[in-house]
Amino acid sequence: MDKHQVDQVDALSRTSSHHTQEKPVYDELTPEEKEIEKKLVRKLDYRLMIWAFFAYWANGLDRNNMPNAYTNGLKEDLELESSAYNWAVTMFFIGYVILQIPANMVITKVRPSIMLPCVVTLWGAVVCFMALVKTHSAIFGLRFVLGIAEAPFYPGMVFVLGNWYTRQELGTRTAFFVAGSQFSGAFSGLISGAIAQTLDGAHGMRGWKWLFIIEGLIGVVVGIAGFFLIPDYPHNTRWILHEQREIAVKRLERQGKKVIATGLNMTTLRNVSTTPYIYLFILIFTCMQLGMGILQQFPIILREMGYEASYANYMSVPVWCVAAIVIVTQGYLSDRYGKRHWHIQAGAIWTLIFYVLLVAVNNGHVPIPLLYVCVYMVVPVLGISPIMMTWNNEIHQCDPETRALAIAMVNSIGNLAPNFINVAAWTVTQAPEFRIGKIVSTSTTALMIILCLVVYILEEKKILLPQAQNPTETEGANKQVLTDKSWFLNRCLCFKHGSKCYDVTGENGVVAKAIAEMLGLTPVSIRLANISTHTLTSILIPILMSIYENMVLRSSHNNNNNECQLV
Repeated sequence: MDKHQVDQVDALSRTSSHHTQEKPVYDELTPEEKEIEKKLVRKLDYRLMIWAFFAYWANGLDRNNMPNAYTNGLKEDLELESSAYNWAVTMFFIGYVILQIPANMVITKVRPSIMLPCVVTLWGAVVCFMALVKTHSAIFGLRFVLGIAEAPFYPGMVFVLGNWYTRQELGTRTAFFVAGSQFSGAFSGLISGAIAQTLDGAHGMRGWKWLFIIEGLIGVVVGIAGFFLIPDYPHNTRWILHEQREIAVKRLERQGKKVIATGLNMTTLRNVSTTPYIYLFILIFTCMQLGMGILQQFPIILREMGYEASYANYMSVPVWCVAAIVIVTQGYLSDRYGKRHWHIQAGAIWTLIFYVLLVAVNNGHVPIPLLYVCVYMVVPVLGISPIMMTWNNEIHQCDPETRALAIAMVNSIGNLAPNFINVAAWTVTQAPEFRIGKIVSTSTTALMIILCLVVYILEEKKILLPQAQNPTETEGANKQVLTDKSWFLNRCLCFKHGSKCYDVTGENGVVAKAIAEMLGLTPVSIRLANISTHTLTSILIPILMSIYENMVLRSSHNNNNNECQLV
């Protein structure tokens, strides 16, 4: 057994008390621990955050390239008019919604460092194949597959960030992550404009085909890089070792956050189905998605007003650059001053003012200067998403399963309704006025302000907040065999004791037999039915170590065949 395994055992034992109602009490970090914490956060920022940013950048390129493809010949080649175009966009979100919730439950059971890079590589490949389509049905089908491929990424990434960063860090990091998607809007415009000018017709292919190939390959490259960069969890990431691993666990436990998964249970289902927060966050997220409609349609508005395709694409570039800066600033301020509610409200009220202008002035036929001003001024609506997801992450921090399910439900269901509504609200035949779409965005932005206030009041009054699992609730449930489910038999093979480590299973299953004798069970039927993880770690483990050392190691020492030194 190496030091990595020993550190994993230590971290697991430290974080496995989340079945109890009492939260562990930790002292403030010492000056030495604070230095270790700085190095840990810096390492995470350089690896996890930079990859997350570029992965979401690739995600935005591949997900939102339909308007750019539309202005680069897709409309003419596939005769993609009005509702057909909107359905091509919507098919993505149907696939996106279907897989999100199951995928985020899976991520608590697998290694994120494998799962997330895989999905990024997969969606990049799908986008490359979109260059081969020749009919409506083909692009509908591939957009649906693209939605399935991208579904695990955003909620999975938000979940992983919540596993590593504290409340004082999470808002800024989530905003930085989301800013990658906004920068994709800028680069998509640059790429699309450059293709329209230089590659349209090259080698017999129209510009939209080159767009899909280039942006798809970017996703493939970023996905492959992820296998070497991103972490798993604080207790089992191979490049987070020793003191950094202990600090990674300690700083989250000090805030009551649990990162060791135990499986879906009735407490998880109660937390997400009988508390009001999930439903309110879904409605807020829906309103936010509908509130960003003018930004998504900006290139089409300019094109329909008579500007060249390249100009329409280039003019979206500075909008998304400004949006990325605003989003990170909003996230930073929400971390520094707390009270996520006020930062969401401020962004929504500011956005509402300019949507009212877009609707009221000249019945939606706004002059070009006012259009540009309003488009730039509504970008704070984009900053609401990472702040709200951070808030959602914090409210549901009682256990990993609740947190993962809450993130996935909000993102998937919250994305569903807007894309069906947008089919009717932002019909391309109504361009460039899009009056109905502007009215819908104005109304939902106003509703978002009210809903956010309701969540704030409920949280302040501590009404129906999600709760951690009570140890008595494990009684009679999840009767798994100990050798299959217990973390100390399933996740590692050795224990650290003093300066040495010892094999848990021992020769002829001595430890399993000792446990069985203590519990009055046979080794093959040892169960966790009435035993919480906290009980196992706090009471049984020291006893078992003593039994193991006295009963097994003593005789093994005489034979010189079972003791293993730390390496």
